[in-house]
Amino acid sequence: MRDVEQAIAQIADIRARLAASSSFRGYAPESVALVGFLSLALIVLQTGWPDRFAGSDQQIVRIWGLLLLAGFLGIAAEAVFRTLRENDRMASPALVSALRIVVPGTVMAAAVPIAVLAYAPQACWIVPGFWQMLIGLVTFGSYPLMPRRIVLPGAWFLLSGLAGLFLAGQQGSLSPALVGLPFVIGHLGIAWTLFERERFRAE
Repeated sequence: MRDVEQAIAQIADIRARLAASSSFRGYAPESVALVGFLSLALIVLQTGWPDRFAGSDQQIVRIWGLLLLAGFLGIAAEAVFRTLRENDRMASPALVSALRIVVPGTVMAAAVPIAVLAYAPQACWIVPGFWQMLIGLVTFGSYPLMPRRIVLPGAWFLLSGLAGLFLAGQQGSLSPALVGLPFVIGHLGIAWTLFERERFRAE
């Protein structure tokens, strides 16, 4: 009986390793690109009507937080639906592997700004750079499941987040372009990487 249990455990371990080493195809380039275009639209709104959409650093962080949350939920929902449509037996384990990487980062991305807004609103300028660097870390963490070129937008998010932290700290405040442009370029970069993979598969 113990041998059977060990065999089942080994099979489960092999499946988990295969899922971790296989490319996850649940992320849709259209959903990721939409976040980039919405980010661009938000930059225009906050630049054109700053009193209404960018009256303070706190307001900027709240609005961008809502956009990123909506984008994450849309990407996650699309990933689940695409995985359910797949006939590949490894699709579901790959989704679980992806969630193990993304979910902890998402919790951090929500918890830190909530704490900053509640207890240290004067420090809101650190939040966008933190978000960008966190997306970069999650992107690099997803490297085994993603196309190899994913390192480029991942590096972009890390570097732009780092630069944004220093620039915002130097200015002592946030601006729509400083917050938003890294999200536009980074999300469109990820979307292009995913699109290239799907086009390669179709050929």
